Amino acid sequence: MLSFVQKDGMLVSETVRGEGGILVNQQGKRFFNELETRDKVSAAISALPEQYAYIVFDDALASRAKQIDFYKSKGVVVEGKTIEELAKKIKVPADTLKQTIDTWNQDVANKKDPEFGRSTAMDYDLTKAPYYAIQIAPGIHHTMGGVKINTNTEVINTKGEVIPGLYAAGEVTGGLHGNNRIGGNAVADIVIFSRQAGNQSAAYAQR
Repeated sequence: MLSFVQKDGMLVSETVRGEGGILVNQQGKRFFNELETRDKVSAAISALPEQYAYIVFDDALASRAKQIDFYKSKGVVVEGKTIEELAKKIKVPADTLKQTIDTWNQDVANKKDPEFGRSTAMDYDLTKAPYYAIQIAPGIHHTMGGVKINTNTEVINTKGEVIPGLYAAGEVTGGLHGNNRIGGNAVADIVIFSRQAGNQSAAYAQR
């Protein structure tokens, strides 16, 4: 799971959360540890009555995460000069959203999130106006199930035998990442296994 804009499926980088953005529901409240594993965050969003959330951040974060400029150009970022104005635009209770952000800022100051146990990416508070929100929902952007391969990228059949001349790499293969892929690990599929598959299949063709 990564964050996808609810209306058009645009992928929103996890950098926004990693730089200190928070997730709030339609009631303007945080509801989960934003930096839990993808499957857990996805399940928490899907369990909301509205099945979406808002990632909320300030102008300081927007300056750190340059992707925001692109999201703004695509019209998916809601902006408010104040927290209250932002709340009105995304139709959440202004008092609640302000309390949520105030509480978060205090948690950042204390380096402790007593409500949800977040312990990472708490280096920046959300105090620099204007404020922004992007409506997001879980989306499938990477599959981890597929055929079994060995270290030579040879495909293994259900009997544990190599299928001669058949090689595989990338998302068509399964079992490389365990139950939950760590962010960035798909690069290994590209750099390592695709190269290995190419070399192995070329060598096989020359036999």
